[in-house]
Amino acid sequence: MDIVRLTVGDLETNAFIARVGNDAVIIDPGAEAERFVHTFNKWEIEPAAILITHGHADHIGAVAELRDRYPKAEVVCHPEDAPMLTNPELNLAVHFGADLNVGNPTRTVDNGDTLTWGELTLETIHIPGHTRGHVVFYHDSGHVFAGDTLFAGGIGRFDFPGGDGRALVDGIRSKLLALPGETKVHPGHGPSTTIREEGQTNPYLDAGFLRSMGIL
Repeated sequence: MDIVRLTVGDLETNAFIARVGNDAVIIDPGAEAERFVHTFNKWEIEPAAILITHGHADHIGAVAELRDRYPKAEVVCHPEDAPMLTNPELNLAVHFGADLNVGNPTRTVDNGDTLTWGELTLETIHIPGHTRGHVVFYHDSGHVFAGDTLFAGGIGRFDFPGGDGRALVDGIRSKLLALPGETKVHPGHGPSTTIREEGQTNPYLDAGFLRSMGIL
């Protein structure tokens, strides 16, 4: 699988294009739609889908422009986060003075659902805690697009509406850390890492630290 990372917007959100052959999807296009269009024009293909790990504004800001450009592309998210796509209070755009409505998803997915477009197949893993409907997308070649769940040396915030620190940590430990250690973690912000590295060194997953935070 080929992966293109585009760091976009004021919050430096990592957006991704995942491609196998002529089948490709966009993950979390938070801003700067023209950069995605440029890549697909260069390849002379169109994206099959726009995948949303969660509904915060910095991860969905370019969805409306891209779905206008590529009307055949599915817009996919978890049903719990679907209302965030059309509500600027829920997607937090109001905090940036914006009125962000990117339209309803065309498809919703839940934990364990398999998504396939031609040669490209991704598994959906539901990990609530940053938002209620946060999902990550796993490819069995050893890549997981983690959104704002697990970072290099950190975890996602859980003080936003719908956040739950215990659910987030439980999901990371039971679902993400269960993936093969060499799995590359592509987070929503910051550098990539591996499951093994975070399982061994991430302080936010240490039991003692979690107890001190009142999460365990």
